[in-house]
Amino acid sequence: MRVYSRAFNLYKRAVCLLGLAVLVGTLTSGGPVVKDPIELGIFLLVIFLAEILPVKLPGTFSETTMTMPAVLGLFISQGPAAAIIMTPISMAAADLIVHRGHGTRWLIDMALHNAGVCILSLATASFTYTLAGGKTLAHYAGGTPSDMILPLLLWVFACSTMNALLFTVGVSLCTSEPWRVLAVQHLRWFVPNYLITGPSGILFAYLYLQYGITGILLVIVPFLVGRQALNQYAVQVTAYRETITTLGSYMQHYHAYTKGHLERVAALADKIAKYMGLPLQSLMFIRDAGLLHDIGKVGVNDEVLDKVGALTETDWALIKQHPARGAEILAQMKHLERIVPWVRGHHERPDGRGYPDGLQDGEIPLEAAVLAVADAFDAMSGGSDDKDKRVYRAPLTLDQAVDQVRYGAGTQFDPRVVGAFMRVMAREEMESGG
Repeated sequence: MRVYSRAFNLYKRAVCLLGLAVLVGTLTSGGPVVKDPIELGIFLLVIFLAEILPVKLPGTFSETTMTMPAVLGLFISQGPAAAIIMTPISMAAADLIVHRGHGTRWLIDMALHNAGVCILSLATASFTYTLAGGKTLAHYAGGTPSDMILPLLLWVFACSTMNALLFTVGVSLCTSEPWRVLAVQHLRWFVPNYLITGPSGILFAYLYLQYGITGILLVIVPFLVGRQALNQYAVQVTAYRETITTLGSYMQHYHAYTKGHLERVAALADKIAKYMGLPLQSLMFIRDAGLLHDIGKVGVNDEVLDKVGALTETDWALIKQHPARGAEILAQMKHLERIVPWVRGHHERPDGRGYPDGLQDGEIPLEAAVLAVADAFDAMSGGSDDKDKRVYRAPLTLDQAVDQVRYGAGTQFDPRVVGAFMRVMAREEMESGG
């Protein structure tokens, strides 16, 4: 069983306790919780079905569903108390089915935490809706759906934002991933989810106001359409991730050491970039750049790349073309445009003696400088497996490779990146007990 950090365990308890406090406050605030048992049952069934049909968000730890339109409908028709009290029950039942392969303790722990997140998100949304002048349909007294548009959109925004915030903080504490990176990952899904969920909720309000119980059943149609739209977006992102994997596998086909090298460079570049606090967009794509930084070598003859003896000037000229060739390959794919200058510049040097463009300090993208350090260090040290070792050079020890990077600060490598690299290596040594 995985052992979580003390900070994450404290956070989970805090969310559960705050959720419990809100729940108790809602139960004791007075007023009926259930206005129409039949409608309530239908809403809870739709919420349950939405929860057991999640859409996996590629590249993140999370899933998304089309639950919110049904929850919003429950909120409008039955009131905030029914939504806050009953929604976590339906969602917990779905969680127990979807995640039934996990241990009992984990399931209970997850269900309680998710219930706390749900209650806090719905309470925040309900408060925002009230501030915006929104009312439930039972109190609308002849109002029209158009009067509800702004409060409904604010409800969705408040609920989505609070849910994403609570989840992001939790994952950050659990994985030690920077919360800023996780926030951007969720932001990529927040916008399409909001654009689908908001109109779906408004449509439901109209159907319910006009057709009552029949309108509730009609919500299944926009639910299915919305889920399909989210699923299609997920498919597109998955295709992007598969492009990265395919290109990396293509490199592995050419050289046995490539797969391990690419993965290690990607991991180290990711750690250095996070330590340096690079911009969010850079943090999101630096790992992909590490996996693809040598893609241009597919155009270089194997006899040159794996040559054991000294390289001729012609050999060097061919090898020096691979960053530019890699950039040309990646430039053909729109979703990889951001990393093109990083790949092209990962062999540039602050002293101007790099290639292919002879850039100097101040002209080299910082992301390319990060890749340069990660690439050089792994090329010198190699992996622990014999198949990761290069045929033309015996690997250095870790200490020797670290020293070489240190000596290259200011000439071969950006001093800022070298400083971050040294701290990352020192932290890893401390964590490993070395």
